[in-house]
Amino acid sequence: MSSIRTSSADILYGLVIAAVAMAFFVHTFSDQYEFNPLIESVSTVLFPRIILGGIFVCALGLIVKGYRNKSEDSRLQAVNYPKVVLVLVAAAATAAGLWFIGYFYVMPIGVFATGWALGYPNKLILAATAISATIIVWAALGYFAAVTFPTEFRLG
Repeated sequence: MSSIRTSSADILYGLVIAAVAMAFFVHTFSDQYEFNPLIESVSTVLFPRIILGGIFVCALGLIVKGYRNKSEDSRLQAVNYPKVVLVLVAAAATAAGLWFIGYFYVMPIGVFATGWALGYPNKLILAATAISATIIVWAALGYFAAVTFPTEFRLG
């Protein structure tokens, strides 16, 4: 399997991520997400817009990194397709589980599974990160963005 230049991969991945983030960002302005400022204090798409803006900025950083490293002769190793599939399955299972089972039951397992699939070696730190990230996101969304989370097991 041939390898590609790191700078080319950075530019390609950055462009793809930026395009997807921008498409989702533009979609948040559709009429499907109505917002009445007289009744509601926060739009339901405020937090997703902030996250998508951050993703877009990070993608631009990846593109800039790719252009700055153009002169270097660094190459990527061949893509580990089983690892890519494992990460995608962990992310898809987490997304599905969030809808069917609930945030508090699925998110720590999903963060842990994704980190494990990516090959993070220290399982104790990974578990602590999964629990901390779940609590931090819950607090940020619940208290600052006024998003409510289901507190019961949804399949029951």
